[in-house]
Amino acid sequence: MPLETVDALVVRVSDWSETSRIVTLFTRQHGKMRALAKGGRRLRSPFESSLDLLNHDRMVLIRKLTGGLHLLTESSQVGRFSFLKRDLEALNGAYLVAELLGDWVEENDPHPALFDAAVTCLQDLDGGAWQPKDRLVVFELKLLLELGYRPELSGCVGCGKRAERGVAAFAFASGGLVCRECRRSQRGWRELQESCWKLAGALVADLEAGRDGSGELGSVEEATRREVRRWLGEYLSWIRGRRPRLLGWQEG
Repeated sequence: MPLETVDALVVRVSDWSETSRIVTLFTRQHGKMRALAKGGRRLRSPFESSLDLLNHDRMVLIRKLTGGLHLLTESSQVGRFSFLKRDLEALNGAYLVAELLGDWVEENDPHPALFDAAVTCLQDLDGGAWQPKDRLVVFELKLLLELGYRPELSGCVGCGKRAERGVAAFAFASGGLVCRECRRSQRGWRELQESCWKLAGALVADLEAGRDGSGELGSVEEATRREVRRWLGEYLSWIRGRRPRLLGWQEG
């Protein structure tokens, strides 16, 4: 089988044997991949430290087209986010990025824009310019947009009425706001303050226009940002059917 080079983020690492490891990669070219790194646990590993969690690497592998583990042959670092280890908030944010990518992205389902967004998010967390919990809001919304779960925040998804001022309800199963009449038929929903759903809608519009959302978040009170984080955590958990482990950190 021919060798193939991929750009990858290491999102999960597990031991396979006394000398080898299995790495779960989120690649720009092929989406999620699981590869066997023979000799990856040795002190003098041919991969050195490039298999560390959250590394951004360029990897050479033998890609199997009929299922099973791919075989990793070479790996070199493109980027290493060294500051994360000195900032617990930033490190928790980076671990949440890895958890979401490892759990949400399907194998052999490429999302190059999401890969670029993940790398940029890790760079921002490493650089310390963003408040980590806010930075994860932007990344989570990008994840939802890329995977087809765009939240509808401009009007009722049931009858099409435009959103009115004041408190509105977000229906998780329908993925959008619902008016008082339509919410009666919904299985699960929560009320959002106007400042919350407007901020979330502005962030979605920013991302769709190619902006990073920093202007929207920077001018909003912490109470509103916290409500957006909690709503977003509930929406992610509803879609996936289980709660990501690190959401408790982000919602606080």
